[in-house]
Amino acid sequence: MFNKKWFALAAMMVVGSMLLASCGQTEVIRTVEVTVPAEQIEVVVTSPPEQVEVQVTVEVETIVEVEAEGGLGAGCTYNAYRMGWVMDYSDPENMLNVVFHPDSPFQYTFWDDDKFRELVDQALVEFDFATRNALWQEAESILMTDYASVVPLFHYDRNALLLPEIEAVYPPFGSPPFKHWRLPDGQTTMRFAIGTEPPTLDVSTSTDTTSHLIQHQIMDALYEYDGEGLIQPAGAVSYEVSEDGLVYTISLRDGALWSDGEPVTAQHFVDGLTRLLEPATAAEYAWLMYIVQGSEAFNTGETDDPSTLGVKAIDDMTLEITLEQAASYFDTILAFSTTYPVRLDVINQYGEVWAEPGNFVGNGAYLLTEWAHEDYVAIEKNPDYWGAADTTIERVEFPIIVENATTLAAYERGELDVGAYPSEELPRILEEMPDHLRRLPRPGVYYLGLNFLRPPTDNLNMRKALASSVNKRAILDNVLEMPWRMDACGAIPPEIPGYAGCGNVGYDFDVDAALGYLDAYMAEAGIEDPGDISVNLWFNRGNEDIVEAAAEQWETNLGIAVNVAIMEWAAYLDTLDECNN
Repeated sequence: MFNKKWFALAAMMVVGSMLLASCGQTEVIRTVEVTVPAEQIEVVVTSPPEQVEVQVTVEVETIVEVEAEGGLGAGCTYNAYRMGWVMDYSDPENMLNVVFHPDSPFQYTFWDDDKFRELVDQALVEFDFATRNALWQEAESILMTDYASVVPLFHYDRNALLLPEIEAVYPPFGSPPFKHWRLPDGQTTMRFAIGTEPPTLDVSTSTDTTSHLIQHQIMDALYEYDGEGLIQPAGAVSYEVSEDGLVYTISLRDGALWSDGEPVTAQHFVDGLTRLLEPATAAEYAWLMYIVQGSEAFNTGETDDPSTLGVKAIDDMTLEITLEQAASYFDTILAFSTTYPVRLDVINQYGEVWAEPGNFVGNGAYLLTEWAHEDYVAIEKNPDYWGAADTTIERVEFPIIVENATTLAAYERGELDVGAYPSEELPRILEEMPDHLRRLPRPGVYYLGLNFLRPPTDNLNMRKALASSVNKRAILDNVLEMPWRMDACGAIPPEIPGYAGCGNVGYDFDVDAALGYLDAYMAEAGIEDPGDISVNLWFNRGNEDIVEAAAEQWETNLGIAVNVAIMEWAAYLDTLDECNN
């Protein structure tokens, strides 16, 4: 079993040094009480809230003060960290630029490469689809193969219980559009269980999937994603891009109406983006629109003049958006919720309760008709919607059922058409009703990032050894018990243009190759015994099974020592962010 010395949270405490303090750590998930009889330490590990105590014997051979190097705080001793990213829009830019660019605030590997930077800059202004994807693939190869910066484990997906007779459309991004679904003949009402009360239906501030699920039915953005992740007209019907790639001229749908009969105009989309970016709105997705001219300065309070924003109504049916710089991926953002229009007159009239039934005015295929808080939400077909003739589901009910076991029971009694299930029931579901389980796209990657500023992961051969020695398929099949899920070797997910897959990018599981890389590293570092190599792996609570399985494979396949440290999610992010500053 891999080494559970918890050296990062225990051994340094023996000498009175809180290892994570210099990284700004304010919450450590392990409460450690230490006594020192002879040459061993008895560590009492308390895991709130369960308050389960476990006796762990920790052998301490040498206490070594860790010195800061390369600008990295002394407490930032991780060699590897767990992270995941689910994409927001359908362009590799969202992975390779937003997440893994050397300047990204979302990555903590501290890697860098001039060629990679050049390729990203070229891709951002390349509007030819095939050429842009080739640039992203080359950049991905540098990140994953040439530098082995990241150890991808698997690509995300979603799944749900769904009656086999339902014809459903699930785009890779956002929520399913029920206007495109088809129920069995004779059925016009669908019962779709949700696991929590929607926190808000305010289209500018919601960030959770439950709220977005309902909003997507009662609102139209400029475009929407189809089942292949491509954008299709919704509130808009077409757009043109200027030769310099900076100005998008968007033609809106003639005849589109709000649910109170008012025409939808370009000014409503201007109002939606302006409200999203107003500092007082505190919209978490405001950053996504920073590519729009003047957006960041307006959102951060540098200016309070909305006329500085690069968005304006040319006329009632023409919207113009000007960018700070050319961004070839921007068209995919036109389908995101950040482009919802708003009715400021309604918001001003009803204030904080403007998104309640009876007050809410939408431009989508459905009307918000009922919301019994903590009980259910209901929507009904909008007869004045431009696509009403193709919308066959008349009513959708969203019962709020917190416990997945209760949801599954209701589904099996025939009281639900779509629902969730507790993970422990998955084997039975796969055995008894496999045709009810739908795999749904969710482009993203779950990975271990490798720290370039700490030995031994500052060495390329060591990073290649780590990347080659994890049997991802075994983790998916035997640990997660999700045989349908795809193992990952690169950053671009399978639902995204430019996907290369294992064998074409990154490193497959290959113990012989991994040992070869390890031997090369040991020769370079002057190390004779792999047992003298230690890797520190950080991760947040809730990922124990996956990360500990990877750690055990590193120890078993390479013969090295792996020290793991767990933190709660908020503290984990705070600590990594401090290390990144």
